[in-house]
Amino acid sequence: MVDEIVNNIEFKPIIIGVLVSVILILVFPMGILHCFWVIVGSAISSFLTCNPTKYALVYGAIIGLISSFFMLTVFTIPLYIILGLFGAFVGKVIQTKLTG
Repeated sequence: MVDEIVNNIEFKPIIIGVLVSVILILVFPMGILHCFWVIVGSAISSFLTCNPTKYALVYGAIIGLISSFFMLTVFTIPLYIILGLFGAFVGKVIQTKLTG
């Protein structure tokens, strides 16, 4: 399964999701909004991918991990990964509802 994910990874949605999340975190530096921006960046990333949900969840975890470094505490890493997974799931649900 790991080889399958590594071979089919798309970098464009990950880069776009990370940029959206990081830019919003840096522009609006309020603690509770950081959680929302991680969800937004992850949802955008999973909405843009053509791969199934398991790939979108991996993308969400990557975005959550990268975004957690901007809070400069170790305690936010698991929280941001969970929020990234939630955002990825929301993005895939929206994508399936819009595309049918």
